[in-house]
Amino acid sequence: MNASKALSKPGESPNPNSGRRSFLWKTGAAMSAVFASAAAGISKSTPDQDAGSRGEVDKLSKQIGRLEDANVIRRQHQAYEAHLDQGMYEEVVGMFADEAEVVFNGGVFVGKDKGIRRLYCNHFAPRLTGKKIEAAPGFKPDPARQPDIVEVAADRKTATCHFPYSMQVGEPMTGNSSLVDMARLQGGGIVKWWEGGICEASYVKVGGSWKIRRLEYRATSKADYRPGQAYAKPIDIPAFSSVFPKNSTGPDKLVG
Repeated sequence: MNASKALSKPGESPNPNSGRRSFLWKTGAAMSAVFASAAAGISKSTPDQDAGSRGEVDKLSKQIGRLEDANVIRRQHQAYEAHLDQGMYEEVVGMFADEAEVVFNGGVFVGKDKGIRRLYCNHFAPRLTGKKIEAAPGFKPDPARQPDIVEVAADRKTATCHFPYSMQVGEPMTGNSSLVDMARLQGGGIVKWWEGGICEASYVKVGGSWKIRRLEYRATSKADYRPGQAYAKPIDIPAFSSVFPKNSTGPDKLVG
């Protein structure tokens, strides 16, 4: 006689755990078969397949790295604009590589501690140039035509960028009229205007940090702008006509 049947009482069902154990045994056997199959598949992979997988992983890793670099550069440019807006010109100069250059208003300023310092600390500072302001009325740029673009090179050592800009530019008043003299005596004497366009920049990685290697302001609109008034008209601003040292705050060379 079956022992399990002999031990069970009339009306009492067999051990209730036996069905569960049976199910677990079957499930365990099935999982073991799956793992064995997967292991067999891995063990049968060829060197070419392994190399292909590693290549895909490396490719994705580089793409992610370039995206991270692009975000870092965008934050760098935001910091550059913020420093200009706050008149922190020394901090702006510190964001450039040693042999960098800036193209502005028809002139090229060369070298971080030479031409670039001359542009920002000697030319921009007393003219209050760089303050971020809204576009003059009637000169709103089309966002669709002025995208924010950052392209990082495959080796992740350089990058090219296009950023739209909108800022105040200033130049000292010329002439010796009584009105000009009065403005100068009152601490003014600066002609201010709005300028908008595209800031083209190239970055280079120096010691693990991104630095500006070349920056060019490509103005598309300039207007006489009076904040708080719906008044604006296009203006023509003369480009640099002489270089340093003849012009004490001028460029190292002229464009073209």
